[in-house]
Amino acid sequence: TALASESKLIAERTAAPEMPYKLTAVGFSTVSIQPAKSINQKRLLAMRAAKLDAYRTLAEQVYGLRVKGQTTIGEAVVTSDQLASAVEGMITGAEVVSIKATSADTYQVELSLSENHLKRMINAYRKGIFY
Repeated sequence: TALASESKLIAERTAAPEMPYKLTAVGFSTVSIQPAKSINQKRLLAMRAAKLDAYRTLAEQVYGLRVKGQTTIGEAVVTSDQLASAVEGMITGAEVVSIKATSADTYQVELSLSENHLKRMINAYRKGIFY
């Protein structure tokens, strides 16, 4: 019946999703654009920037991403098209899985967040404590 189908659909939408064992995120950065004098300093800065990029990706997965867009049209022609995104949150307990050079000019960092840390963050969120 229609009522049974609707009830099933509502139950599917409100059911808690299965929690993954862990979240992973990858970040990238380029060596050549880093503001340092020596190549070794540039490499270290690229690794750090890639790590921060991976943290941002983890935060997007945990907290979501706020997207804001605006398009202006004048005389049936797009005159301006802007898009911005933002994420805000605190990630604790992330572990560095790997740091590796993917080319002569690029570093990749992979982070993971364990199920225990995810549960702790979710419980704190439910209590009104925001990370």
